[in-house]
Amino acid sequence: MSSIVEVAIPVPLNKTFDYLCDDEVLVGARVKVPFVRKKVIGIVLAIKDKSDFDKLKSVEEVLDKTPILDKPTLDFLFWSANYYHHPIGEVISAALPKSLRLGKEANIKKVIGLPNKTQEPDFKPTDEQNIAIAQILKSTHQYHAFLLHGVTGSGKTEVYLHITQAMLNQKKQVLVLVPEIGLTPQMITHFESRLKTRVVAIHSQLNETQKLDAYLMAKNGEAGVVLGTRSAIFAPMPNLGLIIIDEEHDNSFKQQSNFRYSAKDLSFIRAKQANIPLVLGTATPSLELLKNVMDQKIARITLTKRAGSATLPKVSLIDMRSNTDGALSKMLVEKTKQYLSAGKQVMLFINRRGYAPVYYCTQCGWKAQCDHCDSTMVYHRHINRLKCHHCGDEKMPEHTCPNCSEQSLEVLGYGTERLEETLSSHFVDTPIIRIDRDTTRRKKAFAQHLEQINAGEPCIIIGTQMLAKGHDFSNLAMVGILDIDAGFLSLNFRATEYLAQLLIQVSGRAGRHKEKGEVVIQTRYPDHPIFNFVLSSRYTQFASQLLKQRLSAMMPPFSHQALLCANAKNKQNAEDFLREAAVLLKSIQMDSVEIWGPVANTIEKKSDYYYFNLYLQSNNRATLHQMLSTFNQHISTLKLKNKVRWYLDIDPVE
Repeated sequence: MSSIVEVAIPVPLNKTFDYLCDDEVLVGARVKVPFVRKKVIGIVLAIKDKSDFDKLKSVEEVLDKTPILDKPTLDFLFWSANYYHHPIGEVISAALPKSLRLGKEANIKKVIGLPNKTQEPDFKPTDEQNIAIAQILKSTHQYHAFLLHGVTGSGKTEVYLHITQAMLNQKKQVLVLVPEIGLTPQMITHFESRLKTRVVAIHSQLNETQKLDAYLMAKNGEAGVVLGTRSAIFAPMPNLGLIIIDEEHDNSFKQQSNFRYSAKDLSFIRAKQANIPLVLGTATPSLELLKNVMDQKIARITLTKRAGSATLPKVSLIDMRSNTDGALSKMLVEKTKQYLSAGKQVMLFINRRGYAPVYYCTQCGWKAQCDHCDSTMVYHRHINRLKCHHCGDEKMPEHTCPNCSEQSLEVLGYGTERLEETLSSHFVDTPIIRIDRDTTRRKKAFAQHLEQINAGEPCIIIGTQMLAKGHDFSNLAMVGILDIDAGFLSLNFRATEYLAQLLIQVSGRAGRHKEKGEVVIQTRYPDHPIFNFVLSSRYTQFASQLLKQRLSAMMPPFSHQALLCANAKNKQNAEDFLREAAVLLKSIQMDSVEIWGPVANTIEKKSDYYYFNLYLQSNNRATLHQMLSTFNQHISTLKLKNKVRWYLDIDPVE
């Protein structure tokens, strides 16, 4: 006799679908079902006695004898779908490797040999590290969240390794999340060389076979440690005993397309549901986490000293207001020469790739703009192209100004490529290693660059934000920070928080071993109060000031936000859809929810689509979510809903 199964299908609809099933099937298994005019893979959510629908189609094939998703994982995915107001079918799809989404067999394709022999370190944990380890391990069988707040180079990774080994000794699994793929190889090396277990990675640069193998080894308990970027938060781990979030302040934990979840925020829920400890490490805690410490929801553990004999670097400012030498001041060039001649490495940080951000006419002021976006084209000299960093469009640069026909076109500003060229003229015999998205596109390119740096030979490293966090270069003595003043002019209310974090994280790459390092910051705003705190390593005091400002303005973390974004090729449709949405939201009548907009996005036009936003804010999270749930139920009443693309972003960071 047929049973009725409720199936989640990866479609943008807030509902599930019922089918008849003649074969035996378990909740959490994959099934192939007909949907509209095609066959799709869905997940069985429930087995029911009756359905609200009269005519039911039949399941074509049951793909799994044992569930691909167990109950704890399904519970976690349901919570995520509810909180982010996102269709459960798409949430489950985002949590599965592509091979499983396509209906392929859930078998490990290749057996990966266990890591090399482990080795004990030639140093003992510091007193601060021992206190941190002991405090965390007191809570191994219950939910407890810890902020491990350690200055850069204080040995947070060493704490992670000790508490992970303690969990492995109890036959538990550990999930470790890092913000960037670039940090994954370094962290895997640390864990594999020290821990007696299989360590698997989950991130976007693996091929589909590797992703499936890692997922299944996590699921069957073979992997003691799962180490990955944000998507690894969904890895099925039946014996999960601990979650570690490294560099918790980093925005990369927030997914910015499709299902817009925050892996960091979800880590709290996963730890609570599994009743296990959660450790969030950083040198620059986010304001949200510091407020949680104030509210005694999180315990703060501090590491105030660098590990070993290393000390925090000396920090100095160079006033660029009277500088006429382009991107590099004479003082920075001189300091670079001194360190290189002493056999040391120097890193110069500039958070802009390409040759120059502006290609313009000196006569009439014309600028090369993208035809598809509201943004200037960035000049890339090595390929002699103008590129848009928003939509990817490319074109050849003009030789005469299209506006005034004069041959007076020049570049303005600096990117990593132009900085590399300038440095090459100053340091003819010095290797210059540029690390940005252009030089790391090839597979393994990033790892090869890191290998060259870790060899320790004198060199100049030019890097964007990719190098700002987590990396430990033993011979790096000086860090120069260029062109960060744009952070003072941003419209984002979080800009100063991000800038302080960036300055401290980049500074933290210098002098991490025996000799004291130096950090040199070039700025046209040397009197800005942010520098007083950065120069004296007082991030917590600066964050406290920012928290007071946020409280007086009732901005996050003292309130909760959601963003409704609509985009369309017809500008009026996008704006009018949000006007309709605002009327619907206001009719729900939640007094504590403020609604602002619609307003154009900071970059209004991207890839020929016009973007408009509607902002919702409330100091009561439950009320805000209640309003959004009601809104989702009535979205079909909006006339323009099929003429726009729209999405909801809960707790937006941009």
